[in-house]
Order: sequence, then structure tokens, then C-alpha cells
Amino acid sequence: MRYIQKGFTLIELVITVAIMIIVLMVGIPSLKEMRLRNQMTTHLNEFVAMQRMARQFALYNRTDVTFCASIDGRTCASKKYWGEGALVFIDRNGDRKFDNEDKVVRFFQSNTKEIQVTWRAFQNKSYLQFGANGWTKNQNGTFRFCFKGESARFNRAVIITKIGRARLSRDVDGDGFHEDGNGKVIEC
Repeated sequence: MRYIQKGFTLIELVITVAIMIIVLMVGIPSLKEMRLRNQMTTHLNEFVAMQRMARQFALYNRTDVTFCASIDGRTCASKKYWGEGALVFIDRNGDRKFDNEDKVVRFFQSNTKEIQVTWRAFQNKSYLQFGANGWTKNQNGTFRFCFKGESARFNRAVIITKIGRARLSRDVDGDGFHEDGNGKVIEC
């Protein structure tokens, strides 16, 4: 009787493991890049949707609406906390602070602590306020989104014009880095 051997030889096993290691070494950085890009895109989309909602709410309801950084959804925080969350509220008295007579429209709390968000604006304000006509209250500026400890290739910006419109940054010169409104690489 003849026995048929089933299994792998040591050489076949070593070659298979070597191929798997090579594929993983090539694939893991690509997966990380894809995860970072997707995470940034999701965060940007949520943020821009909130900014647009604040503008439209002010326009349709003919009232002042304030968009500010917030940690708890009840108070506006300083500029350095935009990465924690953002608050949109009807600012009935126009003081840019959430009071008892004001009404929360929406609170967005960030899912990630990896993304740093900064706001640089004309008049150095820590908030963005829309008037009844949908325009900002003489503000224009840039929200910058950066991953902490990652390459500037992943950095993005949302540029806000005086009329309240938002546009996303682009890689204009094709070098792999997005530029701000002045053509400089985005840094936080």
C-alpha cells in the first residue's frame, strides 16, 4: 500500500511566511494612510455641514447664530478647543455667549482626539457669527485641521469668506500638500 503525504515542506512554509511578511510590510502603511484620510474626510464633512447649517439657520430664521468651540455643548470655549467639539446656537442678544434666552441648534462632539483644529480669523475672534442675511459679522478666516504627530500631507483647511461660504483647501501645485488661501502649506 502506498501512502500519500499531505502537508507542506519546511521550504514551502518559509516561502509562504516570507511572502506574507512582504505583503504586510507594503500593505500596513497604505492601510494607515487610508484610515487617516478617511478619518480626516469624515471630520471635515461633519464640520462643514455644521458651519453650513449655522449659516442657513441664520438666513432662514432671520436671526443671529453663533458657531463656537465647545466642550460640553452649553458654553463656548476658547479657540484652542475647536478639536473637542463645536456648538451652534441662536444668539438672541448677539453677545456671542450662550445665555438662558439662547437656544442650542446643534452640538457636535469630536469622535477623535487625534485631530487638532485651529481657527485663525480676521479680528482674531474665537467664534464665528452669522447675521440674519447669512453673512458673517465682518469675519473671514480659516479652520485648519491637522493630525497630531503626522505628516503635513494629511492637513486640510476650511476657508470661510465674509459672505459665510466655506470652501475646502486643495493641493494646487500637486506636491501632495494642501495649501491655504495664501498658497502656503497648511500647518496648525
